[in-house]
Amino acid sequence: MTFVVVTTLVMVFKHETETKTHDEEDVLEDASTRSVWEAYMQLWRIVHLPAVLSLIAMLLTYKVKC
Repeated sequence: MTFVVVTTLVMVFKHETETKTHDEEDVLEDASTRSVWEAYMQLWRIVHLPAVLSLIAMLLTYKVKC
């Protein structure tokens, strides 16, 4: 119940601004022109980060009983 009340209060009182910086526009433009192959290659690079690999290992072996 508390979550619903706090979320509603934040929704009512918090207002977001619509200003964009030059960097945000570049990122949005770059993301919209990226090919599917480039997106999968970026995902592949992210999956091979050491922290992500250890997270994958933990998630795959979490419920394994010896």
